[in-house]
Amino acid sequence: MKNIDFKKLGKAFLIILLYLVIVPQIISLIIAPFIKDLNDSKFITLINLIVYIVDVIIVLIIYCKSIFKEWHKFLKNFKSYFKIAIKNWGKGFLLMILFNIIIISIVGSLASNETQNREILNQFPIFSIIAMVFLGPILEEVAFRKGFKEAFKKKELFLIFTAILFGTVHVINELDYSSWQALLSSSNELLFILPYATLGYFFGKAYYETDCIFTSIMAHMFHNGLSVALILIASLIA
Repeated sequence: MKNIDFKKLGKAFLIILLYLVIVPQIISLIIAPFIKDLNDSKFITLINLIVYIVDVIIVLIIYCKSIFKEWHKFLKNFKSYFKIAIKNWGKGFLLMILFNIIIISIVGSLASNETQNREILNQFPIFSIIAMVFLGPILEEVAFRKGFKEAFKKKELFLIFTAILFGTVHVINELDYSSWQALLSSSNELLFILPYATLGYFFGKAYYETDCIFTSIMAHMFHNGLSVALILIASLIA
């Protein structure tokens, strides 16, 4: 218990709550009266984009002092931090691919989160590039990594906890909560926590090794940018 600052841990969880629940609910309530079809994909995409922007602004304001210092540190050490970012991304990516191959061979399909992202990318490529390549990595790295690094005093505790949290958040929304039977049948999705968590572990490691959040943001942006590019190229070829 001495290795955890519970005050900072509570702050970090509050930011996650703002990011995942409070801000999306507020934005939806504000915009919903002006939309005829609340299930329309364009409306959902608009909500998501606004939520991303608002969330990024909030987390940057919360950590503005340290973010500003780390940005200058990042620019000063760009070459060395870039190498650290790519090295850790490469390790995480290879392990993520390995775990995905094993899990897909078991469940017979991609993670629902991945399938959904591909559908959105094909429908709304510009939104997807903005959200997945730029806003998402900034938001997720600051929300999932920065606050928790301050809360956990031991490196491995920080890395493992944030990796599992990162993986869980990417999967938990894809479960079917309509009934106990549906929830049980969709529980295979939980296996995909492992590949997401593995990648998250190495993003966190890149951050920890440099004590600069922009190192993990760069690794995250590189991964998402590469994924988006490959999917778009594949769709054009097909």
